[in-house]
Amino acid sequence: MPLVRAATRDDAGDLARIHVETWHAAYPGIVPDSLLATMTLDTAVERWRTALPLLSPNHCLVAVEAGEDAAGDVTGFVRCGPSRDEGAAGTTGEVFSLYVHPASWAGGHGRSLLDAATGLLAGEGFTDATLWVLAANDRAQRFYRRCGWHPDGRTKRHHRDGAVLVEAGYRRQL
Repeated sequence: MPLVRAATRDDAGDLARIHVETWHAAYPGIVPDSLLATMTLDTAVERWRTALPLLSPNHCLVAVEAGEDAAGDVTGFVRCGPSRDEGAAGTTGEVFSLYVHPASWAGGHGRSLLDAATGLLAGEGFTDATLWVLAANDRAQRFYRRCGWHPDGRTKRHHRDGAVLVEAGYRRQL
């Protein structure tokens, strides 16, 4: 099983690589090719280098596959914190994003990250948590249901680079 730790600015390159490569593996047929083409490593690295210092401590966690190198290889990440949803109770946390590199899919990395995030949120006093997943992403929805999350009936639309992406809301008690 992977180890989970807080992300550091030094992880920006790995986070960008995982983010971009996961989009390119998971989203063909779900998001337009034109949108996938905008996901490049160069732009993602800069975004992560800028964003990491601004994130609350421990609200961005990485999974690390321990190997011969004591540092290990970063295989995935999760971001979480207080819910960003309008009207959400102060006791509601949110999993903002969860990405595992395709080479590590089905290896327990996603579950380890999700468990760490929900444990962190519960430890901060949140009593329930929500997340948003692309409505057309059946693989991710099956994963969340296996991990005890349930669709809550909410949907929202994102407009991104000319594409409309529909997301479905999920919820679970902590």
